[in-house]
Amino acid sequence: MDILVWIMAGTLLPWFPLSWIFNKLLASAPGFWAQALAILVFPQLGLLLLIYSGAWQALPVGLDSNLRVVALFTAVFYAFRAASTREVQVWARLMTTSGLALTWLLHGQNLDPLTLQSFALAWSIPGALMLVWAGLLEQRMGGAYLGLRGGLATVLPRLSALITLTALAASATPIFPNFFILLHVVKALPLVWIPGGLLVLLLWGWAVGRFLQDLLFGIYRGELLEDLTVGGTWLGGLVLGLFAVGGIFWGGAWIMN
Repeated sequence: MDILVWIMAGTLLPWFPLSWIFNKLLASAPGFWAQALAILVFPQLGLLLLIYSGAWQALPVGLDSNLRVVALFTAVFYAFRAASTREVQVWARLMTTSGLALTWLLHGQNLDPLTLQSFALAWSIPGALMLVWAGLLEQRMGGAYLGLRGGLATVLPRLSALITLTALAASATPIFPNFFILLHVVKALPLVWIPGGLLVLLLWGWAVGRFLQDLLFGIYRGELLEDLTVGGTWLGGLVLGLFAVGGIFWGGAWIMN
């Protein structure tokens, strides 16, 4: 029974190699709205399973070094893979997997279940938003691949702006909540493990830099495309704005503590 709990939890709150199943499940969801919902719900189910089965509390207080290695390896591996992809849906899934893997490193921080679930949600929200933007981009272009056409910001300025801000949120840019979660993770790591956490951050920066280079720069050559509506842009901006405000309050609470 314990093994089954760990397999299910490692699939829903991904770590290697079960993270492969997590990504396959997301990719198989029918449509981008279903994928966005799945990337929000799966990690929450994984945490609930860990907490209410007692498996999370049963972990050693200092967190076994083997578990720490697996969690950090998962984060590094998927961040590196994200830096090498140009398909927006795949990029969103890989970056989210990388961030969610760090949730395992928060064990031993005496965090209540609601806080842990909020931490996981902070990694999932940018991924869910990016999957929605990718779906809208695919509807307009027939595919959400950034390597073939550059300069999309010139023909889809509103959608490109939302994609850009969401990519920055996914890479734990300061002001967004997951940046302060990353600080929690670094605080939880012994000194010898901190370079691993910094490597994850470095790879995220590389991944988002390459991603935005293909989106924003270059000369667009293709047919005219219909941009996102003003109402849709305001709605997406509102969600991102609330996410950033949450990061400000979260950061203030972290500094006070």
